Order: sequence, then structure tokens, then C-alpha cells
Amino acid sequence: MRITCPSWAIVLGLLLPTTITVAQTTAVGTWHSAALQAARDSNLGAPMVSRALAIVHTCMYDVWAAYDDRAVGTQLAGVLRRPPSERTLANKDRAISYAAYRALMDLFPSDSDSVFKPLMKQLGYDPNDHSTDIETPTGIGNVACGAVLEFRHHDKSNQLGDVERTFA
Repeated sequence: MRITCPSWAIVLGLLLPTTITVAQTTAVGTWHSAALQAARDSNLGAPMVSRALAIVHTCMYDVWAAYDDRAVGTQLAGVLRRPPSERTLANKDRAISYAAYRALMDLFPSDSDSVFKPLMKQLGYDPNDHSTDIETPTGIGNVACGAVLEFRHHDKSNQLGDVERTFA
């Protein structure tokens, strides 16, 4: 027997408050919660919310891949790979936070002052640090996310509103 679930139900499930607090104790969980808050605050439809969440999580994955010995980032492959001595939780958390922050600022700019900047400051990070030095976790987060956003800005979804639509 095959059970199906409409896509709107899946997105709704993602947007409902969760009782699981363990996930929020990780950098990924913290930023996932911020992304869900931004989605709730927006008036985007389910497909756009799904796309936005995918982008945020892809940015975080690409950063995590830089701190893993085998994983490969979606945009820069293994270019950002860090040596074992740099694969600390603090470095991963910082890089993940910068990547998620940059992605969310791009996708949900209306929540920048109310959600994202305060969260960065609460975590002890400078929201104005745009470093692209890939020898630092901040630079890795910014560069990895920048590569994902560059790709996604041109994926024909028209996020930027710069694709001329023609209807026949």
C-alpha cells in the first residue's frame, strides 16, 4: 500500500512549531528554526518556501562538507576542504552560521533586523563580516553560500525578478 501526502501538508508540517528542542542546540538546528520563522513571517507559497529552505540547507551542507574528510560541496566540490586540525565544532558552527545568515538575508530580507542580525549577535558573530578569506570559518561560510546563491539566482526560478516571461 502506498501512502501519499500532498506537498502543502509537508510544508505545513515544516512550518508548525516543533516540540523537539534538541535540534535547536546545534548550529544547523538554530538556523533551521530561524528559517522557519522567516517562512512563517513571509507570504510565500509552499513551492517558494520549499525552495528557500533547500537553499539555506544547501549552504549549510556545503560548509559542513568543507569540514568533513569525504563530503563534497554542491558548488565548489572539495575546494574549501579544511585540514583535520581545523575541523572543530567551533569552526563548523561559525562557518555554518555565516552561510545560513547570508542565505537567509538573501531569501528573506524583511526579517534581517528582527530575526537574523539579532541571532548572529546572540551567537557572538559580526553580521557585517563579509570576509572571503577561505582560511577562516567566516570566509568559508560566506564563500560557500555565495557560490550556492550565485547558482540559485540563475536557476530560472526568477527569485530576483529579472527573467522576462513570455506567454504564448
